[in-house]
Amino acid sequence: MSDIAIVGLGAMGAALARTLIKAGRDVTVWNRSLEKMQPLVAMGAHAASNFIEALKASSRIIVCLPDYDSTAELFEQPDVLPLLAGRTIIQLSTATPKEAVISEKWFNDQGASYLDGAILCWPGNIGTPSGQIAVAGPDTVFADCQTDLEHLAGDLRNLGANIRAPATIDLAFLSRTVGIIFGSIHGALICEAEGVPVSEFTAILPAGDRAVPLTQAINDGSFDTITAAGASVDIAGSAVTRMQQQALDAGINSELPDLLCDWVKRAQAAGYGSQETAAVIKVIRRSD
Repeated sequence: MSDIAIVGLGAMGAALARTLIKAGRDVTVWNRSLEKMQPLVAMGAHAASNFIEALKASSRIIVCLPDYDSTAELFEQPDVLPLLAGRTIIQLSTATPKEAVISEKWFNDQGASYLDGAILCWPGNIGTPSGQIAVAGPDTVFADCQTDLEHLAGDLRNLGANIRAPATIDLAFLSRTVGIIFGSIHGALICEAEGVPVSEFTAILPAGDRAVPLTQAINDGSFDTITAAGASVDIAGSAVTRMQQQALDAGINSELPDLLCDWVKRAQAAGYGSQETAAVIKVIRRSD
């Protein structure tokens, strides 16, 4: 059997797999788009021909999918359920705290051990000292997976038994990030309204700040280009929708995510979903 199997090979899942292969771990990979496995196979990974084969390949499974609905779609298949007992699921997909609680109970009910985690860095940071991953779950389960997790992130944080903690920290940090993004879009709008070049706003921002490529895109009108540090309107929409759902789940004020969701939906309706998040400015330039 492999030391570990990785399900989901988007940019982040592939970075996780590459890092573990380079660390000398025996890794099995699987992705619905089979071509995404080939570069990892060339590095030494085993390619599973289907999800069940990936599940059988190891007692430890890292799941890195877009959301928990995607995870449920795979694991709740009738022919998968008998294979879960005795396995450890390390869930690194994007979630809300409530989803993490539901997921832990479901996997435990199937006889599987469970860690819930949040990746708090970019794919390029995986396997480096700046890589950040937060996980939660039983101490014994964490201890069993600790070596592999430490390969993935120089800054690995065990948040204890509270399974809500990683998704909570992820959302808290996300709130800060989208505050910078959407606040900077409004800042550019202020400049436009007062006849000041947006490039003057960019010039006072710290080097490496997320708002730099954002405001440059607005100044240049280059909304079709998404830099390595950027994200599309659709990706931003997924983020603020999670913030909105958490507010509803927890019964806290949702006015901020409500506003941002409205901006994003208007941009998507205008056909800007695949453009840089900065494109939101195009639908808020008028007050109506």
